[in-house]
Amino acid sequence: MRFAAPFRFALILVLAVFSTSVNAHDRSESFSEWTWRGDQVNYTFSVLQREVTRIPGSQESGIALGDQLAKYLGSQITVITAGQTCIVDKEPVALRSREGFLHIEGSFRCTGIEAPTITIDSFFDLLATHTHYVKVRMQGQVEEFLLTRDRRSQTFTVPGTVGEQSMGGWQVFSQYIEIGAKHILAGADHLAFLFGLILLARGWKEMAWLITGFTLGHSISLALAVLGFAQPNSVMVEALIGFTIVLVAIEAGGERSGQLSHIAPWILVLCLLMSVPVWWVNLQWELVLGTLGAGLFALCYLRLVAGANHPGAFRLLVTSLFGVIHGFGFAGGLLETDFSATDMAFVLLGFNLGVELGQLIVLIAVIALMLVVRRFTSMQWQQRGANATVTVLSGMGTFWFVSRLIG
Repeated sequence: MRFAAPFRFALILVLAVFSTSVNAHDRSESFSEWTWRGDQVNYTFSVLQREVTRIPGSQESGIALGDQLAKYLGSQITVITAGQTCIVDKEPVALRSREGFLHIEGSFRCTGIEAPTITIDSFFDLLATHTHYVKVRMQGQVEEFLLTRDRRSQTFTVPGTVGEQSMGGWQVFSQYIEIGAKHILAGADHLAFLFGLILLARGWKEMAWLITGFTLGHSISLALAVLGFAQPNSVMVEALIGFTIVLVAIEAGGERSGQLSHIAPWILVLCLLMSVPVWWVNLQWELVLGTLGAGLFALCYLRLVAGANHPGAFRLLVTSLFGVIHGFGFAGGLLETDFSATDMAFVLLGFNLGVELGQLIVLIAVIALMLVVRRFTSMQWQQRGANATVTVLSGMGTFWFVSRLIG
């Protein structure tokens, strides 16, 4: 038996909280690596290309996004040692980078290395949920830390001085548990997909299987990407994450209305229409083929599920496949950093555990809200909420799919 309507209505209340400003609360991350060589401090800064469009005037200036980012960072990063501000030795400049990312390089010159403090203000005033991951290499030691809007500076220990404390494997593990949990809790797209799975499931048992399949899929692809065995196109991955949300929402809504086989062709039509602007904007055949392939897959899958007496096995398989796509999205940030083989194991384990803890927090919150809704709302409002949930998820997924391909 399918989940009671209160459960679906609970989802619309949760979605309403963060869907009122989808773009403002989308997952946003950047990364930097710092290397001390004597009195010179070199750094590289990496961020998804679409994040740079948040900078005011970036889409109207006609200047390349890499150059705009370099100019923007010139006033957003400072380094202080021994109480004195380091001078800029090399202005930020754009480097060649992998598809979908922008890389910036620059350097400072400092008078000493006592009590070094890095301050990074970029993107925090543009997006409250932005997070920045920092890795510092100094005298053979490595430190890593996370910056947020409320914590933009970090003072770290110079190796060989009093209070030296290098990060061990278990410290890396515990840090990445926090990073993984924050990643999914701040990622509206991953949460929306999770809500879609809850909406789609026929009872608690199937919900557990679907979330297990999703977890298995994203764990495998995260490891493959971070270890270098797979290097997917990041633009296509981010767009397909939105597409997975559309598909699960339409499957849930179409099955409830009995119109699933009739709705399926319209997803292919959407992808066909999208292929022209995708080519016009990006001039990349792989993005065009990926868009068309997504449409064909949706048509075949939804028609297959519509005609199946027991579609649970198909759902589990496809949910696991969608987990692979989301896992590549999770890996996008970790691919911008470099770890030793030993640390990588702790990073993967910690990040995965953090993601699972984040998912568990969300599930507990939705279930608690479901119980409240079941008690205090009428069946009529619960049915309206179920329909609205499908609409909101479909709209959010379509927005992300389209904007990430041609935005």
